[in-house]
Amino acid sequence: MIKAIYDHLKANNLNPYFIGQHQGECTERYCVIKENSQVPYFNSNQIGYKTIDIILFLPLNSYIQVEPYVKEIRSAMKELSNLRKTGNETPIITDDTKKAYTMSIEYQILKKLEG
Repeated sequence: MIKAIYDHLKANNLNPYFIGQHQGECTERYCVIKENSQVPYFNSNQIGYKTIDIILFLPLNSYIQVEPYVKEIRSAMKELSNLRKTGNETPIITDDTKKAYTMSIEYQILKKLEG
């Protein structure tokens, strides 16, 4: 599913990267796809979900572009059928290393548990 998310964001010109791929300072908007925990549903070891963070980065000179980029990400992610937005979003903060504004949006991938 992570590859499908990447491909979908790429097809929508949202400049995705996997975690650890982007190098250097932020000179253009991009997002990073980060897998998080897998969690079973209560009383089940068969079905559950995995959380995914979409972490957005925009150059420090473009604060007013953060919200439009967030809306583009949300819109593209809505088109993926087995994802659900959790409602968790971090506030916009600065990343001094990347010289960027950053925030994240959390999603759940509904899935059958493996193993």
